[in-house]
Amino acid sequence: MTVANEPARSNAELEKLLALAGWTPEHLGDRLNRLAATLGLGDHLHRKSVRRWVHPLPSWPAPRVPRQPWPSLVCHLLHERTGRPVTPDTLGWAAAGPPSYLPADAGLNTPWNPDGTLAALAAVVDADAMERRQFLALTGVTLTAVAHQWLFDPARVAASLTGKRVDDALVDDLERVVEARRRMDDAIGGGALLPAVREDLRLVVAMLDKAAYTERVGKRLHAAAAEFGRLAGFVAYDSNLPAVAQRYFLAGLRAAHVSGDRAIGANILGFMSIQSAHSTAPRDAVTLVESALQAESHLTPAVAASLHGRLAVGAARVGDSATSRRAQDQAFELLARSSPEDEPPWIYWLGGAHVEEFAGKSLLALGKPVDAEAHIRRAVALLDPGFSRDRAGLLCHLATARVRAGAVDQACATAGEAAALLRRLDSPREKRRLIEFRAAAAPYAGSAAVKEFDARHRDLIGTSVA
Repeated sequence: MTVANEPARSNAELEKLLALAGWTPEHLGDRLNRLAATLGLGDHLHRKSVRRWVHPLPSWPAPRVPRQPWPSLVCHLLHERTGRPVTPDTLGWAAAGPPSYLPADAGLNTPWNPDGTLAALAAVVDADAMERRQFLALTGVTLTAVAHQWLFDPARVAASLTGKRVDDALVDDLERVVEARRRMDDAIGGGALLPAVREDLRLVVAMLDKAAYTERVGKRLHAAAAEFGRLAGFVAYDSNLPAVAQRYFLAGLRAAHVSGDRAIGANILGFMSIQSAHSTAPRDAVTLVESALQAESHLTPAVAASLHGRLAVGAARVGDSATSRRAQDQAFELLARSSPEDEPPWIYWLGGAHVEEFAGKSLLALGKPVDAEAHIRRAVALLDPGFSRDRAGLLCHLATARVRAGAVDQACATAGEAAALLRRLDSPREKRRLIEFRAAAAPYAGSAAVKEFDARHRDLIGTSVA
């Protein structure tokens, strides 16, 4: 019985999963309608209906329970986004009836060992189950994570988690996985990647806690933990989760310290500076990079170049043009001295494109859009095609430089290219760069080019055009 004065309860589990996904109820509503249309369903819901599944109406004691197929589609989208198993029971929706649809990996989350493999094979050859159920294909991390799980030798992993010895071969496996994760981040953005990287890090932590290893292998394990922490921090930042990002960065920095690898720690400080440079305290970016450069004698040229490039951006954000110019020059000089075969694998991304980007972003922050445009244009030309997210961000910066220089039509065309690319990525951070372009274009809001851009891309830039 509901007591009259008892406050109505929200659906706490759905609320928690939406927060983990980084979605509002309206965002989920939009995705549900798109998925229903893709499946050819005649069902459609108002984008605000989802809010009533989370929070009850004033006259109701509890949130509403949606009818099928919505519970199945909600579970699929949240599972795909977060990497966690989600069922109607999880959300308190057992009354909605059996699921209309199941994710393609339903019943297949078994251990990577002989027993688990047999169970998974049995599930897929069960003809009755396959014929009476409808499955939804996986995309993104939920699918691609499987492509990396098989890299681990199951016997070595299992042994490490029961207190047996970790060897170099297992650390080699971890390093291959983190390399694959970095490339995924480059190509698709960090929005959907965080749950997978968090689980990778959880595995390394379990090994550090439960396994036996030599001092040398222990240092390698801590270095792997540091790099997974750095990557988790960056994808959290890319997902617009700044506090979560800082927690991963700070934990990763401790792991780097234990590993004894100064370069890994300096690199983490460099990534922390990216976040600070775009915060309300950009001076922190300068402090972080200056701290990292205390280890410069232990750094390779490319690693040092990346830090000087970030110092250039941080200094520009606080208006220190002299320091920014010196750091820009130093970054170009160091890159010229770099030999790829002598560099750590995690600095693979640094090349001429990114040093040009550092210079262009610095000059843009210093109010020199014409000079910035030349550097950013060269960065776009030099960028490896595999860096899809970086290309989208560079195009946003190029559009901003052009509109600030008064080249409105050209700027809007460039911003349109960026918008088309951003629609294929999951990077809230780079979408903010597009919003920054539109803010810079505000003085030209009445022009035909800006009006056309707004009409095509209002959904990406939101209230910035209001």
